[in-house]
Order: sequence, then C-alpha cells, then structure tokens
Amino acid sequence: MKKIIMAALLATSAVAAFADVGLSGTMDAGYTSAKAPGSNAAKTGFTSGGMTTSNIGVNGKEDLGNGASAVFELSSFLDAGTGATLGGSSPNTFTRSAFVGVTDKKLGSVTLGRQMAPNFLPTILFNAYGDSGAYGPLWHATYFGNTGNPTTLMYNDTGWDNAVSYTTPSIGGANVSAITSRNATGGNTGANFLYFKGNLGLTGFYQKTRVYSTGSFLPNIFTGGQPATAKGVGASYDFKVAKVFATWQDAKDTSVQINGKTTQVSALVPFGPGNIMAEYATSKYNGGKTTKYNEWAVGYDYALSKKTDAYVTGGKTSVTGLSDGSTIGAGLRVRF
Repeated sequence: MKKIIMAALLATSAVAAFADVGLSGTMDAGYTSAKAPGSNAAKTGFTSGGMTTSNIGVNGKEDLGNGASAVFELSSFLDAGTGATLGGSSPNTFTRSAFVGVTDKKLGSVTLGRQMAPNFLPTILFNAYGDSGAYGPLWHATYFGNTGNPTTLMYNDTGWDNAVSYTTPSIGGANVSAITSRNATGGNTGANFLYFKGNLGLTGFYQKTRVYSTGSFLPNIFTGGQPATAKGVGASYDFKVAKVFATWQDAKDTSVQINGKTTQVSALVPFGPGNIMAEYATSKYNGGKTTKYNEWAVGYDYALSKKTDAYVTGGKTSVTGLSDGSTIGAGLRVRF
C-alpha cells in the first residue's frame, strides 16, 4: 500500500506543474457469509470490494489548445483488508489502468497503455449491481469462475495491456470505441458502443481475445493460442419509479470448446435515501454436456452522502448437478 501511495504522489508531483492532476479512488469493505454451489458449509469473513473493487489512482489533463488535451491515468486495485495490490504480481503496481493519450472535442481520443476491455463498461453500466465482484449475478457470469460457471473463462481480463484505443466524440449521445492489444504470444481486438440520451441507455460490444493481461485476476487458458470471442447487447430505461436493465451475452472459446450464453435482467428502485437492488442472471453453456447456471440477488444501498453508502445484500446460486449456493453480505463504500 505504501508503495502505491508513494508512486501516486511522485506521479502527481512530477506533472502538477503542467497539468490538472487529481487523486481518486474507492474504498469498499464489509463482511460476507457465502456457500459456494456444491459445498457443504458457508464461509464467513472480511470482504474487500463487495460492491466496487477498492482502488486508488491519479489522473491528469493538460490543455493543448484548440480543443485538444493530453491525458494520463495510473490506478491500482487494492485489498482494503491488507492494503495489498490486487491483480497480477510485482512489479505490476498499476493493475487497474496505466495509459497516456490525447483527446480532441471534435476528433475524439487516442490512448495507449493498460485500459478497459471492450465488454467492461457494457457490463457494469447495464445491471443493478454494477461492478460488484462479490454479489453481482452478471459480474459472476461474466468474470468469476468460483460459482461453477465456465463461461467466465471466455471474457479475458477487465483491462488489456499494451493496448491502443480510439474513441469517437459524443455524437447524439453515442460513443464508439475500438481497441487492440498485442504482445509476444498473441493479441486482442474489440469494439463497443455506448448510447445515453434522456432516460434511455443502449450498448453493445464484440471482442476476440488470445492472451490474458499481466494484471488479470484469472488464469491463462489460451496456451494453445486459440481465440475466444464474446459479444453482447444491453439496454436500460429509467421510469423514475424504477430503473430497469437487460443484457444478453454470447461467448465461445475454441481452445476448450465451450460456448455459453448469458441473459440478465435487473432493477434499481428508489426507496428512502437509497435504492433497492434486484438482479437475476442465467447462463447456459455447452462443452461436452449442457449445464445451466442461475443466480439472483436482492439488496439495499443506503446513501449516507453523495460519496458514501452502506449496503446489505443476499442471493442464491444454482448450477446443474450441484447443491445450491447462497450469499449474505454487508459493507461500507467511500468514493473520493
């Protein structure tokens, strides 16, 4: 933790003379009792990043004139319980993002370095639980294999190393991004679009992956160099009495011959000073046999202020051939 803070402070002091620099992040901690599908007993303990993975980072922007700016960002995932960096191993200090680029109000932006994978924003912005790694059904179906869902192995990491990306300026509420990432063992390519106007949100993505990034939380299964592909669409609409979300994703990994499809529906319902969260995700995949995976979660997110909230949640998971799993958790999240 000290190493990360010192690196952030050094980066801040080095660029403060010529750029607008800010320190930002999230600290999220609580306790969870979880019984995995197929297990006989629940495990209870401290949870870091229940609703949002704890992180800290520094970002900056310098005005180049004529509507153009130079930008950079350096950020790390953290374990709130120990202060350790998450994702990858030393010397990977900035495991969440590390990029530099140029933006233009009329032409868009070009960035180079470690940055978000194409499916990341279309996933976290279009479900009620956002980027909750501990409790979110869609997040589990997309990224984590600890609930018995092998489709998670096909989506690669949340960020790609050695990447170059281009994002268009906003056109009628829509942005389109394209990204490519390469190293000595292969490469990743993909694109997404995001549309927000009024109460309506729309999204879509496609990506083809051959390598895992060094900051990945997941094991590298692409030893044979065979590609995995993933695509998806999503929508949201704010009815004021409730904001509803729906997504559909399709993934295929040719290296292990698995194909999976995931559908998710969820809602945020304003209640008192916070929101009731409700989400359901179901996956069906084929890889020698057909297996179904279903998970639901219900919780309440209580807003203590604009940047601080407390939450409580519970859910259930079922996987073909295994006894049901369950999760109960609560925590506190502070953004800065």
